[in-house]
Amino acid sequence: ADTNLSGQFGVGFYSAFLVADKVTVTSKCNDDPVQHVWESSADASFTVVPDPRGNTLGRGTRVTLHLKEDAHDYLSENKLKDASKKYSQFIQFPIYVKVKKEVDAEAEEDDDEDEEEKDDVETKDEEEKCDTIGNG
Repeated sequence: ADTNLSGQFGVGFYSAFLVADKVTVTSKCNDDPVQHVWESSADASFTVVPDPRGNTLGRGTRVTLHLKEDAHDYLSENKLKDASKKYSQFIQFPIYVKVKKEVDAEAEEDDDEDEEEKDDVETKDEEEKCDTIGNG
């Protein structure tokens, strides 16, 4: 569609292109058995297609920003949470930030000094609610 993105989706949503080269919105409505993917590169066009992966959300919406090179500082958990709190003051529902944390696993102590010691690292997905976002 060759519709003006700012007029179609609003200035707030369009501002995502200040930090992203491309935006992907995956959405699943309860009333529709098909999950859809909307995608745009801010070039005054966008696509909406049924998600080829099927129903991965169950219901709800996931917004994915494909960040520009100079915006990678937004990958910092604290920077993302701070920006979300600052610019989402009037959102009346909770916003969650999904983070991956690496945790050092205790390595078994080995008396044999000839072997190299390797640190084991576990990766754990966590969803954390940004406490001050939403509800005023």
